[in-house]
Amino acid sequence: MNTATLPPMAMWQRRTRLHLGAESGVRTLAQGPSADTVLMTDRDLPEAVTGPLAEAARVASGGRLRTVTLDPRALTLDAVEELADTVRGSTRLVAVGGGSVLDAAALARLLSTDGQAARRIRHGGPRPGLVALAGAPAATAPHEGGPELVAVPTTVGTAAEVSSAATVLVDGARKLVMAEPLAADLAVLDPQATATLPTGLLLEGVLEALCRLLNTYLPEPGPHVPRAGDAEACSLLVRLAGAGHEAAPGQGLAPAAAPPELRTELALLSAQTVLGWSMLGRDPFVGKVWYLANELSLATGARKMSATVLVLPAVWARVLAGDTRLGDAGRLRTAWQAVRTGIPDLPEDPPAGIAELARRWGVPACRTDGQDPAVLAARAARVWGAGLPMLGAFRTAELTELYTDVLEGAPAA
Repeated sequence: MNTATLPPMAMWQRRTRLHLGAESGVRTLAQGPSADTVLMTDRDLPEAVTGPLAEAARVASGGRLRTVTLDPRALTLDAVEELADTVRGSTRLVAVGGGSVLDAAALARLLSTDGQAARRIRHGGPRPGLVALAGAPAATAPHEGGPELVAVPTTVGTAAEVSSAATVLVDGARKLVMAEPLAADLAVLDPQATATLPTGLLLEGVLEALCRLLNTYLPEPGPHVPRAGDAEACSLLVRLAGAGHEAAPGQGLAPAAAPPELRTELALLSAQTVLGWSMLGRDPFVGKVWYLANELSLATGARKMSATVLVLPAVWARVLAGDTRLGDAGRLRTAWQAVRTGIPDLPEDPPAGIAELARRWGVPACRTDGQDPAVLAARAARVWGAGLPMLGAFRTAELTELYTDVLEGAPAA
């Protein structure tokens, strides 16, 4: 048989183990190796979250613990290279924080064992926006030559604790780096780590997980997307929407008061959007909304999800009008019906519905005062288009029209 003419096989393998449940963070770190350990934490986290974890790691390491506090807003590639020097030679690396901190730790671990990775990420400046690095295949053992990476997320939604992709700032632009060794060896979903997370940020994270799943589901699947993958995606949409609705302030919960069991469920559902069958066989570059929103976020200084909820209605309107490069209209209706199964009183129209869900969950669309759609389009085309698989199917003029629609939906000044 001539296999050269066949499409590539779908493959599914994950290196990350999960620990979850009450006090799972302390219990996991208490079982750590009696050897050099580096603990990286978000500098803004309260002592109530980081203190018990640091003490457990200190005791387990026999006192050989180095603690590094990070500013999640200043994690450039230069900063990550410095972190790699700190990590090099350690046995265990523990990262406690949101997506930016977890990404920085994963990249630092990678750079500490791969002397060429930083050069390859930096190559070309902001162009291209995505860098795929060859690495060791997924495995259950720690990355050879580097420390075991333990990720303890203090937010919900990014799934950085289980992802083999990470973002980093290079020359003021956000680059997406993909490499199997970026995935943590162990992810700890401890509700104690999200105990101080405000309800607004919890819901923003749930919306991020929903949007990630929606963006990958919408395009017509290729020959290797099994029906089981589509079925799991729709089931996840129902469960995420329903659990998010339960955590919303309108359900009688005070800020930061979602019960531990619900926070654990939301964290697990978010991780499942990356780990589960729903991703099996899908094109890794189908999430066009992410690339468009990324450039809008950088240009406006807005939070990533505030840019996303402004971009989504404009993109979905084009999907419903028949632009199959952005997704399939029938699949969008199916996916949105799954969301409405979890939250039945949302509008039936997907663009109106996602805008309403963002409003209910307190995720505002970003302000775009003074932004020029042509400038945004040129920037997006340079970073993600012009022959690249992310936005290469779109001419700059088409991106300008799309950003014009996006800006027309922005909040009034």
